[in-house]
Amino acid sequence: MTAEKLKQRLQQSASDLRLIVTTLSSISSPSIHTDCIDEIRKFETIANQLSSICDLLNPRENAHKLLQKLPLITDPSTDIVDYHGIKIPFSNARILGFQGYISMTWSICDSITTAIAPLICTESTCKDRSNPPQLLTHFIKESKYSSYYTAYFLKLNYGWAIGVSYVIRNHFFHDGASLQNGKDFFVGISLADEFDISNEGWDFLEKEMAEKHNKLKNDHHRLVSSWPWHRNNLLNLLRLCNEEIDEALTCLVGWAVGMATLQARYLLERDFSAISPPAVSS
Repeated sequence: MTAEKLKQRLQQSASDLRLIVTTLSSISSPSIHTDCIDEIRKFETIANQLSSICDLLNPRENAHKLLQKLPLITDPSTDIVDYHGIKIPFSNARILGFQGYISMTWSICDSITTAIAPLICTESTCKDRSNPPQLLTHFIKESKYSSYYTAYFLKLNYGWAIGVSYVIRNHFFHDGASLQNGKDFFVGISLADEFDISNEGWDFLEKEMAEKHNKLKNDHHRLVSSWPWHRNNLLNLLRLCNEEIDEALTCLVGWAVGMATLQARYLLERDFSAISPPAVSS
């Protein structure tokens, strides 16, 4: 399960960063520049950030479970559902459920990219508070913000799924799943329609990918099945995209922390030649 693997990578990476800080503290008079000492000590803060992100994974998984059960707890004769003690239409509960699920997904993404930015991004990227590092814009579509291979590998292997999820995110957050032509992203509002995407909704999704994310191609993934995926079920589509996002984040965290800990370890070798390398993330 990709969520569990991501959690393990976050925990191991936090441990790796703390090991470097502990190693530095064990050296009585480090010969490296004092500014470098201060920066390495900040690894502890990054470690704490990565550890805290683990707490966001379960809420996202529970949001997915709530959506899975939504059709089962809806009265088919009235399309009314008991939503936390309030009787509301199925379509209302559906949009609320998806917004929660999507929100948690991208909260995880943003939290991770913010935490690891100092380890893998350029100085100007880290200091630009008006444009904080984001998964799609800074690590997928462009290579000028981080290392070349980071963007290259992520884009070609996970770019399409991440882009699809991002388009859906923006549409649900900014438009409430309502299309500008008066149509809805879903086929209909009744329980019988469940999570089926309308033709207009699918056209909107593909148009957004073509016009706003044209650096991404529909073969930029490593899945066995070709695009399109789960056209008749938005929940299944997002679940698939989320699994790819989790794996991309697992790679990104591992690369960032792995590079940073090696940099620090090699810097400190002169002062403490007996340093053991950080444990390899699983």
